[in-house]
Amino acid sequence: MEKDFWHERWQRNEIGFHRDTVHPALEKHWSAVSRDEPGPVLVPLCGKSLDMHWLARQGHKVVGVELDPGAVKAFFGEAGLAPDVDETGPLTSYSAGDITLFAGDFFDFDPPGRFDLVYDRAALIALPARMRPRYLAHLATLLQPGARGMLITLEYPQACMAGPPFSVLPEELKEVREFAFDCLARNDVLEAHPRFADKGLPWLNEAEYLLTSR
Repeated sequence: MEKDFWHERWQRNEIGFHRDTVHPALEKHWSAVSRDEPGPVLVPLCGKSLDMHWLARQGHKVVGVELDPGAVKAFFGEAGLAPDVDETGPLTSYSAGDITLFAGDFFDFDPPGRFDLVYDRAALIALPARMRPRYLAHLATLLQPGARGMLITLEYPQACMAGPPFSVLPEELKEVREFAFDCLARNDVLEAHPRFADKGLPWLNEAEYLLTSR
């Protein structure tokens, strides 16, 4: 899980985690999760997710953080957007319309304000168990108390496959001090992801949570 691992994945276009459609959980649950608040949404480890365009269309200002600058440039390029670039901070920012993406290490991200909304589809599950507590602790520093958001995880027997993506089971989330997690839905998705079945997974669930900052 060194930085070079992710840079190489993007350079080789080995990005099976990227969806070419908006995640259906957004359309199903986001209004209830966000309570239709129009505030800015933080999207950690955002890649070039199309979910960010969807969030912007709902009236949100979207702030994403992505390690690989190539992914950030691809996000705007594939949308036909020419972002304004600001290299004065510790992370280079790219902005177009209501979307600003910061290229660099998420753990170096320290904006002046704190967020009331967050969306994590592929950040927590991108990290091994030893790194997840640090990620959640830093995420908590970026959010207001009582901030709400959506977390999407995968669940499978970790011994059957080396991540990423990694399995994050509900028992682990119950031990997190910084956040409360309420499950919105849990779906069997193994048939929809045959590459995981080919690796020998006997079962695979996708879980969608309401996340609340304590």
